[in-house]
Amino acid sequence: MADNRIIKKYANRRLYDTETSQSITLQDVRDLIGAGQPVKVIEAKTDRDVTRSVLLQIVADQELLGRHVLSNEFLESMIRVNSNPMRDLARSYLEKVMTHLESQQESVEQAWSSSLEKSGLAEVGSLTFEPFRQFQNRMFALWTEALSPALGKSRNDDADNDN
Repeated sequence: MADNRIIKKYANRRLYDTETSQSITLQDVRDLIGAGQPVKVIEAKTDRDVTRSVLLQIVADQELLGRHVLSNEFLESMIRVNSNPMRDLARSYLEKVMTHLESQQESVEQAWSSSLEKSGLAEVGSLTFEPFRQFQNRMFALWTEALSPALGKSRNDDADNDN
């Protein structure tokens, strides 16, 4: 996978892409992720990693716009699982499911394209998979970030509390 694209977040909520040296929007970050580019968002002043909160904000914004990413039942299940010892098992399972979907994507696309070529509809295949690919890449990145524990932060917090 490619290196993380570093995005700086300023106090005024502006986002700055360090690779292109330009201000960007949450939609631009969403598009980067959809294109398969992993991102890391850091606060400009403190260098604190705020990627998780930005990714969750992107999901929340999609939900508010009526572009539902997750069902109510799924969200309720996440809350229930996060409230008990099954949290780590559930996180691991969801990550594996998303990894499996991503790994199977190429073979499914090849089979689909081959079938379309044989039927004379090859141009339809290129149009069909791009939205799915973007959705899948975005969801994989969002789930990876949203479900990964903030180990570095919690270890640092624990060390600070011991002093």
